[in-house]
Amino acid sequence: MLPLRAAEVGGTKNKATLVVEYGLDSLERRYYHPVFRFDFSFRGGTFFSQVEYHSRMNGRLQGAIDYWVDAGLQKELNDRLRLELRLNHFCRHQTVRDTAYVWNLNEVLGRAIVERGRFTLALGAGGFIGGSDGYRRLVTMAAECRGFIVPELSIAAELKLVNFARLNHECGFFLALNRAVDIFFRNARHYEFPSTSYLGLRFRSAEETAGFLDAVKVLIGASPFDKEFKLEIEGDFRLEFFPSDSRRVVVGVEFESPILNGDGFFAQFWPGKMIYDIGINYEKAVAPGLFSAWIARYRLDMPVDMGVPFASSLFTGLALRNQPDFDVPERDVRFDIAAGYDFKHGLEIGCKLGLGIWQSGSVKAFSELRTRVGGGRIRLDLRLLGSLGGAVQIRPYLGWKKEIALKPEQEIPGKFLFGLGFFKSFSNDS
Repeated sequence: MLPLRAAEVGGTKNKATLVVEYGLDSLERRYYHPVFRFDFSFRGGTFFSQVEYHSRMNGRLQGAIDYWVDAGLQKELNDRLRLELRLNHFCRHQTVRDTAYVWNLNEVLGRAIVERGRFTLALGAGGFIGGSDGYRRLVTMAAECRGFIVPELSIAAELKLVNFARLNHECGFFLALNRAVDIFFRNARHYEFPSTSYLGLRFRSAEETAGFLDAVKVLIGASPFDKEFKLEIEGDFRLEFFPSDSRRVVVGVEFESPILNGDGFFAQFWPGKMIYDIGINYEKAVAPGLFSAWIARYRLDMPVDMGVPFASSLFTGLALRNQPDFDVPERDVRFDIAAGYDFKHGLEIGCKLGLGIWQSGSVKAFSELRTRVGGGRIRLDLRLLGSLGGAVQIRPYLGWKKEIALKPEQEIPGKFLFGLGFFKSFSNDS
């Protein structure tokens, strides 16, 4: 569902927001739906960028993943009215199944959004560019009412009229349990899908406070000289529970999606696989500036659009770090060292090392080395990064990745990367 409320329309503060839904659908499949959004204010308006995907999978991890990558501009005309121009890229993939053709669309929409108190209404019109054939015109209407009947209940709906012939819809309600967790119910008829219902829990970063959310990160990189993959999208988010000065519990989800080359760098593109790392940390301060942690991680490697079985492994071990969040360049020297046992590949050692290079105000330059040894391979990821901005950091980077196999005949070439990332640490908010 397209968001109706801008994160900071007309304001001077950049913002990052995250919504994660997890539950079941009416076909008894697992439903997972994270939405990463970043807003950047400039004179006269707000630029926003958003990445989301709807994953529906059965017990064998077979099912569809809908990817949305959106970008656009908003202009606030007054307290109640704003205009929006956006491009929404949509594509659908199948996990652990053979798919001969990757179906994709590009929506171009202009919308007028009216907000009055608890009620928001958006009307839009546009069309389709590129992508699959047969799609031309698009008309949309969306509405949201917050505090419907009781303060904790919100309802929302969106209609999409495609080619003035087919009507897609998405409607549902959200019942707040606290400032960051909702129960949701949704019925939707997406592109080429039958009407389906979804029920589950929604975790969100609230407007005034992040709630349980600790940090969120998204990076998009290009590999112009790689023969198999031309892009990669990666990121993570972390939820913090029971925080205190001496200990905390952190649940995190990392994802990585390498994008295949296709016929050319600017040709049609789609993911080759979807990789998840789902982990939990119990962290405890052992000395000033030193933290130990027990960690557990489940790694899932799923091919998409190919009839190839998925791979998975479970890891548990201990870690030692000199600051709670490695991604925050607080110290000139940062480290995070972990060692433990992977129940599929045996002993495993991982290390993260960060070095500060230069700083002037909120602008920083630093380097990071991430390495993992296990499963007969040594994995290296070396990057030179910059960081600028306040509430939301923009991080351009150059990098080099390499896998070194312990058996020479399995050697994998390294690859050069350059890209742009966005990072937000809610725990460091003033």
